[in-house]
Amino acid sequence: MPQYCNTMITEYWIFDKSQKELEEYCVKNGFKKYAAEQIMRWIYSSRLFDFSKMTDIPKLLRKNLTDNFNAALPEIIDTQYETDTCGSSKKYLIRFRDGGTVESVSINYKNRKTLCLSSQIGCRMGCAYCETSGLGFTRNMTSGEIISQILAVENDTGGRITNIVFMGMGEPLDNIKEVEKSLDIISNDKFIGIAPRKITVSTCGLLNVLSGLNLNEYKYKIAVSLNASDNVTRSMLMPVNKKFPIESLAGLINGKKPSIHNKITIEYVLIKGINDGIENAKKLIKMFSPANVKFNLIPLNKEQNSIHLKNFERPEDAEVDNFKLKLAKAGFTVTVRFSKALSINGGCGQLKAKTINSR
Repeated sequence: MPQYCNTMITEYWIFDKSQKELEEYCVKNGFKKYAAEQIMRWIYSSRLFDFSKMTDIPKLLRKNLTDNFNAALPEIIDTQYETDTCGSSKKYLIRFRDGGTVESVSINYKNRKTLCLSSQIGCRMGCAYCETSGLGFTRNMTSGEIISQILAVENDTGGRITNIVFMGMGEPLDNIKEVEKSLDIISNDKFIGIAPRKITVSTCGLLNVLSGLNLNEYKYKIAVSLNASDNVTRSMLMPVNKKFPIESLAGLINGKKPSIHNKITIEYVLIKGINDGIENAKKLIKMFSPANVKFNLIPLNKEQNSIHLKNFERPEDAEVDNFKLKLAKAGFTVTVRFSKALSINGGCGQLKAKTINSR
């Protein structure tokens, strides 16, 4: 059984090390470079967190690792569970070594086990429809903290995650260095081994980072939160639009080569009376091509007593259907995400680690 970390930070945390960094550590300390891969296979493939039991590496290296590294998982301090006829969802409140907490959500549906990962403690983007933004920003998460959410949840459930979505707390591209470092391990078939086609990185549209990802070659799926069809509305909902307006974002997306199997997903949170009218759908049709994008419509998720979202309401199902039909008739692939885990406030936009200041 793995140990859970406390708030004392006295050693290196093994999960924060990339393969290259661990290779450098091994060589620096007089061990073979290839030992790094052996160590990482034990941890991420075999899920063995006790260095002393890694039988195919030298005893001196095992002792060195035991003396200098910590392989304790973050602590799960609270869980909430929801089940329905289609599957089940479980929300986790996870605490890291410095006491910082995030929420992650596992969603089990048919043969798919999806984990919604957080990439920051809080968020600095300030999106008006998102509960996380009400927390403000505390700090970026390390690659190890991102990865360890998977390990902690799998240890809790006893099963393996099949799909990953970076749609939890924080803006992944605002922490791109650590996110990509974590992705190297998550997608490596020698380690955690979740295929890139089953990993989605969501962004509010940080154009300066998004433009550097080479969208034609990027192996992970990209989802862009748009949430409006004009700059005035989007700037009200998403302050990032003042720096990266819709036309610039659309230009980058439209410049991507058409791909049947890896279209960019346009995420669109539908808010009653603000962005859910047919005129909004018409503008989106003119803005994008069905060859480049598909739409994921998300009716607003709102807690009954939400203060942060007090001025917003969820649209009626008929309005959602009309919006979807208009886009579909124009040739777009359109899905509606009636979010799971709503009864435990684990839906899209609801994560906020509300016990962050009370634990």
